[in-house]
Amino acid sequence: MFQLIQQNDGLSIGVFGIGGCGCNTLNSIFEQRESEQAHLYSVNTDKVVLEHTQSDEAVLIGAELTHGYGAGADPKVGLQAAEESKDQLLTLINGCDIILCATGLGGGTGTGASPYIAQLASEQGKPIIFVATLPFSSEGQFRSNIAQAGLNELKEHANAVITLPNDQLIEVLGNDIGLFDAFKHSNQILHSLIKSLIDMLCFQGLINVDLNDFAKIMDCQGDAVLGVGKCNEESELTTALNGALNNPLVNQVDMSSSTGVIIQVNCKDEISLGSYNLITDTVRQQVSPNALVICGVSKIENLATNYELLVIATGASSKMVVDKTQSDSSPDIATSKPKPSDIFDIPAFIRNQSAPPSKSAL
Repeated sequence: MFQLIQQNDGLSIGVFGIGGCGCNTLNSIFEQRESEQAHLYSVNTDKVVLEHTQSDEAVLIGAELTHGYGAGADPKVGLQAAEESKDQLLTLINGCDIILCATGLGGGTGTGASPYIAQLASEQGKPIIFVATLPFSSEGQFRSNIAQAGLNELKEHANAVITLPNDQLIEVLGNDIGLFDAFKHSNQILHSLIKSLIDMLCFQGLINVDLNDFAKIMDCQGDAVLGVGKCNEESELTTALNGALNNPLVNQVDMSSSTGVIIQVNCKDEISLGSYNLITDTVRQQVSPNALVICGVSKIENLATNYELLVIATGASSKMVVDKTQSDSSPDIATSKPKPSDIFDIPAFIRNQSAPPSKSAL
C-alpha cells in the first residue's frame, strides 16, 4: 500500500500574501516550508513591510501611485495600485497552476487588491483560494463595512474564500490572551491550512487528489470551509476529524449545504480500511446527499504527527448570525483557556474544549 509517494514535480503552487496581514502570514510559513513546489510572493503597497517579509519574491504594487508608503487604509488606492502593477501580477499568476492567498480585509491593500488579483487569476483559468481575516468589531463599523464590501467582491471572483473573523479569537482564546499571541495563533492557523493544501497537491498516494479533482471542487459556487485535524494514534482519528469539522475560528459556514467536498488523509504509515471508511462516512453525513465527495490518501513520512486530516467543503451557505441575547445563555467557551503547549495547534485546543478530552500530544 502507498507505493506512489513521490512528489508531483510538475505542479507549481503560488502562495500570495496580500497586504500587511498576508505578508505576516508568509513570515510564519517561509521557515517551515517543506515543498519546493510552493512559491511565496509578498504583495504590498508598503515598501517597509515588504523589506521585512520573508518570501521568494516581493512585489511592490502601485509604486508610482503610493511611492511605497502604503494605501492609507483606502481600498480604492489598493485597487488602483494593483491595476498599475497588472503586468507584474499576471506574470506571477501565469507561472502558477494553483494560487493560495492570505489576506486581511478592512484596510486598504488587502481589501482593494485581493478581489482584483482574484479576478486576474479567474480570467487566466487558475484555481484560486483565499483565506481572509475580518477585523475586530471594536475597530468600528466603518472598517467592518469596508471588510464586508471587500469580502462580497472577493467571493465574486475567487473559487473559494475561507474567512477567519478576529472576533472569534476573543471567543475562543479569551480576553486575557496577549495581543501578539492571539495574532500569532491566527497566523499559525493560516499556516496550517495552507501547508495542508500544499501537502495534498504535491504528494501522490494510493488514492490521489489531482489538479482536475481540485479544480472541480473549487468550481462549486458559494462559501467554503477548510479544516485540519491532527493526531498520533489511529484510535484518535474521530476526535481529529471532529476538530477539522468544528474549528471554532472558521465555523461561519453551514457545511450541510456544501455541494463539493475534498477529504485528504495524510499519514506516516498505513491507515486501516475501517478508519478510512469511518472518516469518509462521517463527512458524507454532514454534507448534502448530492454533494460531490472526493477522497485522497497519501503517505508523507515527514509529517509532524502520525495522521493529518484535511477537509475542504465548497458551495456552502453562510450560517445565520445568532442573536446576542440568545448566545449569552450558552456556555462561554472563552472561560476555558488553552494550555500553553496547545495554543498554536487548533485541533488540540478543540479537544481541550470537548468531552472526552484526547490524550494525544500533538
